[in-house]
Amino acid sequence: MLEKIVKGKTEAEREKASEALQEIITFIQFANDECDYGEGLELGLCLFSYGSKEFHPQISILLPLAYQLLNRPQFQQIIEAHLKCRRSIEESVDELQV
Repeated sequence: MLEKIVKGKTEAEREKASEALQEIITFIQFANDECDYGEGLELGLCLFSYGSKEFHPQISILLPLAYQLLNRPQFQQIIEAHLKCRRSIEESVDELQV
């Protein structure tokens, strides 16, 4: 599902592929209302691990909220700081050149 979103050739293809993800995020909001905070944490970590900047908007909503609801403010601060300076594999700098 994530690969279809990232590798969609047109905006219409990416939007169509994103519908399932948006539905899951809606279900996660319902789960949060029912005090099931692990769902948002799990999806946020999956999106984060996928590594595409395409998902940063969703990650920046899901993970900080999950960490806040789970009473882990340190992790919330870490993920917020990390997303601000995260680079994709294509943008990574060779450490020997630094």
